[in-house]
Amino acid sequence: MNQSIQSIVLVGDRFVGFAVQENVFTVSQLVEDLQHGAYASEGDPVLIESAQGVSEADVFLIVEELRHLGLDERIQIRLQPSTLSGAGEVHKRLVVNALIADLYQVSDVLYGAGLRVHNDNELLLDHQTGQHVQGMVAVEASRQMFLAVTERFFAAQWPQRKYYFVIEFMNTAFENFLFPLCSSIEYRITEARTQDPSRLSFKADVGIHQAGRRSSLTQLAFTAFDTELIEAKEDRRARQALEHTLRTPAAALAGV
Repeated sequence: MNQSIQSIVLVGDRFVGFAVQENVFTVSQLVEDLQHGAYASEGDPVLIESAQGVSEADVFLIVEELRHLGLDERIQIRLQPSTLSGAGEVHKRLVVNALIADLYQVSDVLYGAGLRVHNDNELLLDHQTGQHVQGMVAVEASRQMFLAVTERFFAAQWPQRKYYFVIEFMNTAFENFLFPLCSSIEYRITEARTQDPSRLSFKADVGIHQAGRRSSLTQLAFTAFDTELIEAKEDRRARQALEHTLRTPAAALAGV
């Protein structure tokens, strides 16, 4: 008689709200349950599917616990393999804040990636309620996606140049809840002006998809300027803003 395989989903501790669902556990919950005898009796094989917020270190911890309890042959855990885009591509200093994984090109205008949310991502540290992933994660993932695509597939053509990105507009429509499960990102360029390497301008749509539905659609326009061009303008505007700020209270005190 063939055994059936029980599947459960593992999420990071930040997503404890989602663990109210049947067969969903946080890392801490699963480790505690194992230590208290869960799955100790003979039964069907169990496959643990890791989702958002689960790190390699978490998987190693659980594998060691399963081995210690003699359950490693019946219970298997599968980590979603991924290669996160580097700090230079997504413009983040800490890898825990990178959201783009396994970036690839489909055509000159279409690109894809996976969404990977670390348990200690900066956007989760002070706000995570309910079962879904907060909307700012989708917004930030869309921002990182346009940066990563532009850096890897366009700006890299001129390695001697450094670019400064300026967003002209960025509008996000939230169409469905995004849960801490595996998700994909689709990036489609709708307009591109790249003839002048000192100024690369794009319009694009970024869709985040999960479980056969689109969770969000971000429409945006941005320009990657040669750093030397934009830094001079930024510095001039900064000085103007500072002068205005300092002049206003002085004028008020003088009764002007």
